[in-house]
Parts: sequence; C-alpha cells; structure tokens
Amino acid sequence: MTTTGRIISFHSNFAIVKDDRKDLETLCTLRGRFKLSKTKPMVGDHVEYMIVGDRGRIESIFPRTITLKKPRVANIDTVVVVVSVSSPDVQYSTIDRIIAAVALSKVEIVLVLNKLDITSDEKIKSFKRVYSPYVTVFTSTVTGEGIEELKGKLKGRIAVFAGPSGVGKSSLLNTISSSNLRTGRISKATNMGRHTTSSASLLELEEGGFVVDTPGFITVDFKESTPSEVQELFPEIRSASMMCAFDDCVHDAEPGCYVKELVKSGKIPKSRYKSYLEILKEVRTSNDLN
Repeated sequence: MTTTGRIISFHSNFAIVKDDRKDLETLCTLRGRFKLSKTKPMVGDHVEYMIVGDRGRIESIFPRTITLKKPRVANIDTVVVVVSVSSPDVQYSTIDRIIAAVALSKVEIVLVLNKLDITSDEKIKSFKRVYSPYVTVFTSTVTGEGIEELKGKLKGRIAVFAGPSGVGKSSLLNTISSSNLRTGRISKATNMGRHTTSSASLLELEEGGFVVDTPGFITVDFKESTPSEVQELFPEIRSASMMCAFDDCVHDAEPGCYVKELVKSGKIPKSRYKSYLEILKEVRTSNDLN
C-alpha cells in the first residue's frame, strides 16, 4: 500500500520523506527506474512511497511547480528576501536586483527588513516608501519584533531565505528554529544514523509548512530576459505601463511614457527607476551580443 509525503532531505542513494498524514519520517530508497531514466529526486518533491521492510521505497514523483537551482529545491512557494539598511547598509540597487531575480521565477516574494533595533526611524520610513508594492516584514532578532509576523507568512509554505551577506539571514533562521521548527529525523525503525547531506534540507514548521535549512543564494542573471519582460519584474512600473501612449513602451526614450511622468512626480521612486534602467541596459547588451 502506498502513501504520500514530502522529501525533506536527499542523499546520493536515500531520501528522508515526511508523511503527509502522520508525524512520521522514513528513510527511503529509490526504485531502479529512477536511475535508468536519470531522474534525480529533489528536496521538496511531493512523492508516492511504500513501506518495504524497515524502510520506504519511493514509487513516483508528482509534477513539480517552481524549482530553484541553488539551493536545489522543488515546489518553492515563497522566497524571503532579507535585507538591512544598517550594518550593513545595503544599497537599494542591490536590493532591487535580488528582488528582480526572484521575480524571474514567478515565486511569491516576502521582503524582510532586518536589524530594526539599530535602524533609524528615518531609514525605516524611506524603505517603506520605496518598497510599498511588496509584502514587507520588519524584524529584529534582538528584540523579537516581527518574528511572529514572519512565522505567519511562512505558515503552510515551502520557503527559502535569500539576501546579501551580513544581513542576518542565519540569525533569523536560528531564531525561528529555536522556538518553532523540528529538524528532520531518520525513522527509528531504520536504526541508522544521520547521513551527510549533499543538498539543502527542509525544516518543518509546527504550524505547517517548511523552510530550507540554509540561507539561499539567488543568482542575479538576466541574460535570458527580453527588454519588454524587464518591466514585469517591477510591479509599480508594470501597473503604470498600461497608461503609456505606446503598447510596446519600455519607458526609456519613448514619448508619452506615463512611467517617466510618475518618476518625475515622485510617485515612482527614482532609485527603483534607475535600477530598472540598469537591468534594461544589461538585457539589451546581452541580446545584442547574441
């Protein structure tokens, strides 16, 4: 009899599967046909498996939705982009590029401004104005501010953390982990110790959902994008583009551009528009070279 579960850790020949209905984690082998077809399971895969003796055996993998290459995780729902504007003072241009890179994958973005305890009210106010189009959580691992709200955003999701170095991604994960996560356990029935993982693992939230156990790395690469697609990565520009005089306006040198009017009036932050133009230039250069 088969049942279903989620791969929470994957190794060269084994996977740990968390059952969908029971609080049970089982060390599973792979059917030979996976090797023959060169199909490699991924952390996050939703699978059908069968208990065979003291272990499980993965029978099939359900179709995947969104996957990330690094970390290698399937069926991601949310990318939590963690940033700071105080120690380190991350430039808006860097934040914009990371958010745009996440947007390429069509996954939900939760923006987290961390280190609130050392961030001035003026910087917080400015950040809110610039990034108003995004779901944003303001956190501090020192005071605990925003931690419960962040947990709520992760409930029932498969999430990965991303962001520049030094902004506190690991601290946030540790803060959540110390109060609300259960790490994967190999079934006692296997009588085997923990293996060295060759990829990311999922930690299970008590309220439901999973988070990748290590901060993610988002590769910032727009080479395969087209100029018209770049505006899709900036929600405030995308929504304003419908009012432009030309349907194919890319908001650079075209007349009758409503986006440029909003930038001039301050309704679209200049920093966001500048980041847009920089990525647009990068994409155009790449297209010309190809």
